[in-house]
Amino acid sequence: MAEAILAAVAFGIAAPGIAVSFGQCGSYLKARVDRFNRAPAMVIELGTFGHELHSGQLKESLELANWAYSRDDIDGSLKSVVEDQVDRLRSGLIAADKLLDKCFDEHGNLKRAYFFYRGEKNLRISMNDLVQWQKAFWSTISLIEMRRRVLPDPLLLTSSKFKTSVQSNGQYCTQLELGSHIWSAKGQLYDGDLREVSVIIEQKRKITTGVTEVKEIASCLALQSSTSAVPHGILRCLGYREQPNLELIFEIPAGSKDLQTLQNLIAKDVDNGYAGGRPLEFRFRLGLQISEAVLSVHTSNRVHKNMRPDTILMLQAQGHNDPNGHYLDFGTPYLTDWTMLRKMDTPSSMTGENDWQRDMYRHPRRHGLQPERRYNMGHDIYSLGVCLLEIGLWEPLINRDHAPVLPCATYREAAMRLKELTAEDIRKIRALIDPQPVQENLVAAAIKALTRPTIMQNALVSLAERYLPARMGIIFTKVVVSCLKCLELEGGFGGVEIFEKKDNKVAIGVKFGDMVLQPLSSLIS
Repeated sequence: MAEAILAAVAFGIAAPGIAVSFGQCGSYLKARVDRFNRAPAMVIELGTFGHELHSGQLKESLELANWAYSRDDIDGSLKSVVEDQVDRLRSGLIAADKLLDKCFDEHGNLKRAYFFYRGEKNLRISMNDLVQWQKAFWSTISLIEMRRRVLPDPLLLTSSKFKTSVQSNGQYCTQLELGSHIWSAKGQLYDGDLREVSVIIEQKRKITTGVTEVKEIASCLALQSSTSAVPHGILRCLGYREQPNLELIFEIPAGSKDLQTLQNLIAKDVDNGYAGGRPLEFRFRLGLQISEAVLSVHTSNRVHKNMRPDTILMLQAQGHNDPNGHYLDFGTPYLTDWTMLRKMDTPSSMTGENDWQRDMYRHPRRHGLQPERRYNMGHDIYSLGVCLLEIGLWEPLINRDHAPVLPCATYREAAMRLKELTAEDIRKIRALIDPQPVQENLVAAAIKALTRPTIMQNALVSLAERYLPARMGIIFTKVVVSCLKCLELEGGFGGVEIFEKKDNKVAIGVKFGDMVLQPLSSLIS
């Protein structure tokens, strides 16, 4: 298991998420040791080492090592030492995990005969190797820390550069919506002159996102917003800060109001008739703007990996309404939640998560803890297709109004029409509309059936083909279906090969323009 967790580390220190991968391995080893019955002291010591990797000083030191390796102004010999030490740690953890397999049975009991004959000695050697590695690593980190102190970091927003204003409730920021990753705040920024700014704050958890990764993301976004004449769908990134939390800071354009996510915008109209009575052209323009934002990310040779209605922020400009006070459009959409932003040509950790609500917006081959495919631009385009489908339906694909959270009724009906579900699956799904409380295990079984990877994609395509022609027209429907099938030869962009071919960014951009941007542009008068 440790070997699988550390698969990305085999690419070396340059691979993204090194500290996170080692942290996950540390958590796994600690949990494994805790399950053992009366584990010997040296085994408990290994569990303590795992805890340090997951959430202790070792994790922070690995983040610092990753930062040093990414710098052009760090001595090459020091980088070589770091690379060698990371490889030694990976090998040591895998070896220790395999020794635990030999020393304990599946019930967590010590195999005494093997342990006292050979296992104890081998575990002592393995643990001693890790201790010696740690001592050598501390020395290297001390050198890196000394080097970092003398290197300026223009994107680090220290208290002398940026300070948020404390609100009346004693907090410095306000969560945009319940459960949202987006927070809003006001503050003062010094960038040559001192000025008042309104900002969006994306708070990151250090357990899953390290300082080095946040800095790289801030650098990419700051460069993107400074070099684009008209940056589509990307807020200006002011930088990042480590205190009071690990955060990315984005400036809100002057005059903006009514901040909300696309998810909230759509959900508010559920009881107001189809599309809330909003003009069709509003949704055409919204779909085009979000598509242009995706292209902005891809032209920088990066992938977003987190595109959903709850990560698309809508900003309405003051004064952008007609004489009757009605808005002229929905405002401007901006992509947020940049935690997973990556270069296309960097190694992938090939790790995922079990979350059916997020999987609703992911390509089937990116579902689960170990996705089948390395992430590419096509997977972003698929996520765009799901968002465009939701804009066309103007109905949330996930019903979050009450417990339990379920795929919406329209989606459930589409899934049951596919003939890919068994009679028992359909019985469980139909039970969800029973007015009587449904057993928790039955709900879980129904959701599992509804959210199988191929079921999801086929149901979404079916929804598009069934409902969008009458609601949004043939052109919009073709755009959505093309995005949902973008990795396929038939009806898509020409198969997965076009996205996995090296240095094919221009060809993908041309294809995207022909199949998405140009058709959507033609719908706007």
